[in-house]
Amino acid sequence: MEDKIKKQQIIDAAVEVIKEKGVEDATVREIAHRAGLTTGAIYYHYKNKDELFYDVINQSVHFSHKISVMNESTIKNKDELLSEIKKEIGIRLSKIGEQKLYILLLSDVISKNGEMKEKYKTNYESIIKNVADLYYFAFGVENEELKKVIAAILLAAVDGIAI
Repeated sequence: MEDKIKKQQIIDAAVEVIKEKGVEDATVREIAHRAGLTTGAIYYHYKNKDELFYDVINQSVHFSHKISVMNESTIKNKDELLSEIKKEIGIRLSKIGEQKLYILLLSDVISKNGEMKEKYKTNYESIIKNVADLYYFAFGVENEELKKVIAAILLAAVDGIAI
C-alpha cells in the first residue's frame, strides 16, 4: 500500500513540475524534491522519466483509464455505466490546467520512436477494447467492431473536447 501512495506522490509532483517547467525541462531531481523523496525513490518505481510521464498520462488525465478497468461485477446496467462515464468525463474536463499537460506529454511520446510510443499505443488500444467490452455488459452490444468503433468515438470526442 505504501508503494501505491509513493507512486501517487511522484505522479502528483510530476504533474506540478511539468506544468511549471514543461516536459523537456522537468527533471527527475525536481520531481523527487517536490514529492519529498530522493531520486533513488523515483528510480525504484520508474526505469526513466519517460516511464513516469507515461503513468502521468494514464492516471492524471486519462478518464478512460478508470472506466476501462471496470468489469462485469462493478457495472451491472446501462444507467450505472452512463453515470460513471458522466462522472469521469466531468472530472477529466474540470482539470483545465492539465489539458495542456496532456497535449504536451502525448505529443512528446508520439514524437519519439521507440518503446514508450509503442507502449502508449498498445495501452490505448487496450483501453478502447476494455471500454468496448463495457458496451456488452451494459447494452448487450455483441458486435466486436461496432463496440470498438463506439468506444474509440467516445474517447476521441472527450479528448477533443478537452483539447
